Amino acid sequence: MKDITKTEKKGSQWIWFPGDFEIWLGNQFNNRRTERGAMFPPFWKQDSHWVTVEFSTAVDLAAPETITIVAEGSYNLMLDGKLQFGMPGSFVIPAGKHALNIKVHNQQTPPALYIKGETVKTDSQWLVTYEDKIWIDENGVAHGSGIYMHAASWCFDDPTQGPSTFHLSRKPEKAMITEYIGKGMLVDFGKETFGYLALKGVEGMGLLSVYYGESREEALDKNYCETLDKLVLTEETILSLADNVSKPRTPDYVMPNSKAFRFVYVVPEGDITLREIGMEYEFLPFDGSHSGAFVCDDEELNKIWRVGAYTMDLTTREFFMDGIKRDRWTWSGDAIQSYLMNYYLRFDTEAVKRTIRQLRGKDPVTAHVNTIMDYTFYWFKSVLDYYLFTGDVDFVREMYPKMQTLISYCLGRVNDEGMAEGQPDDWIFVDWVDFPMHKRGILCFEQILFCKSLQTMSTCAALLRDHPMDNPP
Repeated sequence: MKDITKTEKKGSQWIWFPGDFEIWLGNQFNNRRTERGAMFPPFWKQDSHWVTVEFSTAVDLAAPETITIVAEGSYNLMLDGKLQFGMPGSFVIPAGKHALNIKVHNQQTPPALYIKGETVKTDSQWLVTYEDKIWIDENGVAHGSGIYMHAASWCFDDPTQGPSTFHLSRKPEKAMITEYIGKGMLVDFGKETFGYLALKGVEGMGLLSVYYGESREEALDKNYCETLDKLVLTEETILSLADNVSKPRTPDYVMPNSKAFRFVYVVPEGDITLREIGMEYEFLPFDGSHSGAFVCDDEELNKIWRVGAYTMDLTTREFFMDGIKRDRWTWSGDAIQSYLMNYYLRFDTEAVKRTIRQLRGKDPVTAHVNTIMDYTFYWFKSVLDYYLFTGDVDFVREMYPKMQTLISYCLGRVNDEGMAEGQPDDWIFVDWVDFPMHKRGILCFEQILFCKSLQTMSTCAALLRDHPMDNPP
């Protein structure tokens, strides 16, 4: 078991309310799916981040200290309960003991805060809350409190690049084979890949149609290929019809949306010509020091390993997705398998946590994870698996309140015998087959998963009793 709980971050970090970054990022991620050029949003509940968050800490300074304040959103500052003027970019905290409270509002992206001083720095020891339980009496005194948690942070330590700037890495790649078929160019990148198509040396005006495919045949099938794009080229702009995104006209153009493909067929109409078709491969960097490896004297097995590892890298993105081409969504049942493979291949614990947080969303619980009862049970198991592979008690502690509300939802839907049974608004995925087969009533495998979820709750409850928080909010 690898213990990552001892890792300490030095210096100031961007901080936000736990889970909000993943929920916001997940909404972008899950809504990128398209079918035949039309956007295809997920059909389960999509939560949003808290739009106003309060960040607080207590300081004890031997001398006055100047702090720099940067926020993603508008904000106010209170020192010892007194509201300060404006949104100061810097502020002098007097010597002595003080309470520092900053409220940040942001409707578009998660409210986030970055403070840097000689000793005062934003990190995971700050407290955060959203206010939904405050009332003020006739004397102006506030009563009640929100839910206080330790702030979340990750890899953002640059004041000019907050969490909302996060994106995967890219690198240019060239097509291996180019064919001219009819009016169009068919390019083959040699293997299944993922990224942004790059058109180089584009001249002329008219309509440019782009057809993607896993196979040569699919890319050439303009009527039935799964994904496609269409561009309108005028003298001054290039308009992507699928995204309704217009860019100033340049000879080299990169598609605004990413796609999965191996083959691409580009067909111009009008007087359009282009010199070359390439791509910007999009990927999540990984730490090679944690990567697994396999080699033996059977080259076919070695190839199977390489293909499997490459496939895992393709589906490890902002989150673990079920497939890069069609769904491009986070599914709990697919993710739990990806987590287990990831522990042996890359040991990317941050990708695991991001996906678990995103799948769970916010309270109140109104449906099963992905609307699927068995996928809710897999979600519980994924938290315990993560702990067994990492020893990260803090993450279990973060998730435990949401585990409690989710298991309460499950217990509220059992039948009179205490068995998990699908309700009319539940999707039961176990034994999902392509021939008529009802899945009503008590299913054995659902009870096994339900039992494992209850055992997971018991194990995590005991774990947190044995490892109380050192500095509770």
